[in-house]
Amino acid sequence: MPISTAARATLGSAALVFALAGCGGGDQEPSVASAGGPPAAVASGDAVSEYVEGVRTYVACLRAEGVEVTDPDAKGRYEFSGDARGLKRDPKFRAAQTTCADRLPPMPEGLEEKPALTPEEVQAKGRYAKCMRENGVADFPDPGPDGHWPESSDGKPAWDQDGPAVKRAEAACGSIIGSPASPGPGKG
Repeated sequence: MPISTAARATLGSAALVFALAGCGGGDQEPSVASAGGPPAAVASGDAVSEYVEGVRTYVACLRAEGVEVTDPDAKGRYEFSGDARGLKRDPKFRAAQTTCADRLPPMPEGLEEKPALTPEEVQAKGRYAKCMRENGVADFPDPGPDGHWPESSDGKPAWDQDGPAVKRAEAACGSIIGSPASPGPGKG
């Protein structure tokens, strides 16, 4: 099953260099733009063109490192081949994310599309962040007022996604936002 670019915002926050950045995110799990409502502001055509060219350079680097990834579309969105969980554990993928992270340009403001969340979903993400911190992931960020995880401006992970308490905390807190091991920011 291909990994959508929505997973990138999540993986992308790692570049959020897999640690989404990674993914986007993300693990920077590769996130470019999440599916959802209209962008808050429209990015200029030049900014989008420059961004898409930068994403093409990033994708070429990933391919040179042996990662299967689609060509970016007109908004710079792309997908990785394979299972998201397996891909994040693949040392080749992680190494490629690290090697290529500096080639992934920041997304122009207004290009990323984020779905509107209900007040209940926003509250659940806040409870999830608190639970993660209470379960040993001290640097886990709170979601923004819109319920979406903050993105780092440098494309690096916003929290230590490889810390020893991460798996335990995800297992303890995942049901708050929908599954026993739901990913947080930079995860997918």
